[in-house]
Amino acid sequence: MNFIDNGTQHNDIVLEWEGKNWVCDSYYLALDDYLLPEVEDATKVRAVLWRLLEQWLEVLDELHVDEIAFLPYDFSDQYTGWLRCTRRQEGFLVARGWSDVEGWSFAPSGVSSLLRKLEEFRTDGASVEVPTEELLESIRKSMARAAS
Repeated sequence: MNFIDNGTQHNDIVLEWEGKNWVCDSYYLALDDYLLPEVEDATKVRAVLWRLLEQWLEVLDELHVDEIAFLPYDFSDQYTGWLRCTRRQEGFLVARGWSDVEGWSFAPSGVSSLLRKLEEFRTDGASVEVPTEELLESIRKSMARAAS
């Protein structure tokens, strides 16, 4: 996931998945009140994105075989986009999808219980097997880009 600052807080977060790009808004990352309150600039978006990705790593690290984590990446007014990651013996089964949980209803820097239990998740495309280290390294690279 990459933040490409265009000064608008719209169409500036890109999730690269299975050879496709999913473009999202950083708007709700900028509004996050838990990190850098009262600031809504690119520096804050990068900090919140880094914290969001850190939560992804934390929840994936906690999973046992056949347990599921939901990783939010798209925060919109009436829905959110997620990656559903099911732990397998040698990696993760990952599906991209969405939920009716509104992007404004929780802070990206504090996703909390939604990481483990998300109501009404709907897949949008096929699930893909991803080796553990490939998925974790991809997240780490996104964190490094967010930090720079």
